[in-house]
Amino acid sequence: MRHYMSKKDEFVGYFIKYQQHLFNFILTLVPNYSDAEDILQKSASIMWDKFDTFDSSTLFLTWARKIVRFNISNYYRTKKNEYRLDDDLLERLCSVHQEASVYFEEQRAALKICMSKLDRTDRHLLELRYYQRVSVQDIARKLNKPAHLLYRRISMIFVSLQRCITRAMMSGDVV
Repeated sequence: MRHYMSKKDEFVGYFIKYQQHLFNFILTLVPNYSDAEDILQKSASIMWDKFDTFDSSTLFLTWARKIVRFNISNYYRTKKNEYRLDDDLLERLCSVHQEASVYFEEQRAALKICMSKLDRTDRHLLELRYYQRVSVQDIARKLNKPAHLLYRRISMIFVSLQRCITRAMMSGDVV
């Protein structure tokens, strides 16, 4: 029996996945943290109300950003005697942010592909160091290897990953 996700579950899944991204987007355009939280909350409420109009063949993040952008525009329209962003500037900033987001998502996808190509020991070393935040000295003790060799190895892995990411981005293999 196939499980079909309810619209509510689908929305919650999307929103949880992109909530921090949307909040960071708001913070790049709204200087006040509390106001940014309010805008995110208003936007989430509107997204919830309008989710039945969302076309699942499009990107949720693009759809959500339009709603957020509308709320940011309203935020600046209602501000009295404070800094204001005109709509053209806001539109240009949103466009630049969108382009940068797409680029970073492509880089992240390329990194994932390139990480999967690393041998198990190199991937394990990076996981210890950067996901588990273990110091190089502690890793060296754990693996019974000199720390300077681990620093050198990590540096070599980074160079390899950077080259792999660049190749993947240039070839267009990243989706």
